[in-house]
Amino acid sequence: MKLVDRHEVLKSSSSERYLGANIFKSILFQQPLNLASSEPSKLLLLLRQQNIRTPWWDGSVIYGSNEEVLNKVRTFKDGKIKISKEGHLLHNKDGTTISGDIRNSWVGVTTLQTLFVLEHNAVCDTLKKHYPELEDEDLYRHARLVTSAVIAKIHTIDWTVELLKTDTLLAGMHANWYGLLGKKFKDTFGHVGNAILGGFVGMKKSENHGVPYSLTEEFATVYRMHPLLPDSLHLRDISASPGQNKSPPLIKEIPMNDLIGLKGEKTLLEIGVAKQLVSMGHQACGALELWNYPSWLRDLVPHNIDGTERYEHVDLAALEIYRDRERNVARYNQFRRGLLMIPISKWEDLTDDTEVIEVLEEVYGDDVEELDVLVGLMAEKKIKGFAISETAFTIFLLMASRRLEADRFFTSNYNEETYTKKGLEWVNTTESLKDVIDRHYPEMTHKWLNSTSVFSVWDSPPNKHNPIPIYFRVPN
Repeated sequence: MKLVDRHEVLKSSSSERYLGANIFKSILFQQPLNLASSEPSKLLLLLRQQNIRTPWWDGSVIYGSNEEVLNKVRTFKDGKIKISKEGHLLHNKDGTTISGDIRNSWVGVTTLQTLFVLEHNAVCDTLKKHYPELEDEDLYRHARLVTSAVIAKIHTIDWTVELLKTDTLLAGMHANWYGLLGKKFKDTFGHVGNAILGGFVGMKKSENHGVPYSLTEEFATVYRMHPLLPDSLHLRDISASPGQNKSPPLIKEIPMNDLIGLKGEKTLLEIGVAKQLVSMGHQACGALELWNYPSWLRDLVPHNIDGTERYEHVDLAALEIYRDRERNVARYNQFRRGLLMIPISKWEDLTDDTEVIEVLEEVYGDDVEELDVLVGLMAEKKIKGFAISETAFTIFLLMASRRLEADRFFTSNYNEETYTKKGLEWVNTTESLKDVIDRHYPEMTHKWLNSTSVFSVWDSPPNKHNPIPIYFRVPN
């Protein structure tokens, strides 16, 4: 293991600390806005950069963010998206994937893109069966809305509650989707009352609070969660019989350098999507802490917009600090003040780790106001059950609601006219990523999943049954 300079606070000795969640947590639907690079200019105090991805929950990771990609992924038959007979994404002649978002990707993202292409096409089949009069374009548009809503719902009530594993957050995220009246009431009577009673989804009118919707720079900052990624993939043998707690035997470890970019696409074709899904499910993701940054991301080959590789390498850990400074994102204390949170006055307010305090003093001296926000987020003491810091959680809390309430396709247009009756039924009966996996790999979770959620490590114990309704549970 390569030794690192103690002054480089984010340098990693590889991902040695892990969470109780698996690698799915590190990849699902969390690609932040990819901002095109621009050369520094001494004439500009603040660089302006152009977004190339849409900020909406619109499934653009599958469908694309511009007309060229939107057309490229489509078959233009029965509303479907391109996929091989073997269940793999197709590739261009240069080896890049034919999918919505292929820049700076790895096989984990490709695997989930594949899963949701299957989901989209299955929705098309159902809609065509029940509405034979629908043309290709109508099938495509309805299926895209349904699939995007499934992604948003999984993110809200399945993924987030594993990232922030407390009963309070479980209740809060379900309230975002269903309201305090709950799922059974909403399924029976529809959306009733305001967002508190009926949830954001299905509101009569979208709400942006007078500010045009976007994913903010602050949101992109707290979403820099690359320590979740491992240094290697533990490839599992799914042809064997399950072991203790449904754990498959380990075949080998594959370095992440073999799983990224063009090389990764070739590797995934050899592994297969099913084996990749199970392997990711049974591997814990890294903890969001200092000195836990994946080594392979310190010498990364970045991609152009079309997914082709560049010549220069980047140190992503250093680049993330640079990007926040370049975009004028506030330092840690000012960041907290903007959220009406108490700033730190000394390093001991941030962490109890004496080694971290010593290094922070070496890097920043006694000036806590100079602390970079990303360093602070990784160093900050965590709330019990939280994978992220309280500071990051505050941004998450704001954006989790805003992403739903500002979007007309989750509010005023969340209806049968827009989605079709069968489309809404599809969304309303999908409660988790497990439901999606079960549709397309029917035996997988039965054989290999011991945990309750596919976002937990699959061989971990299932959640204990709690007879108390989630809205009446007393926080620990």
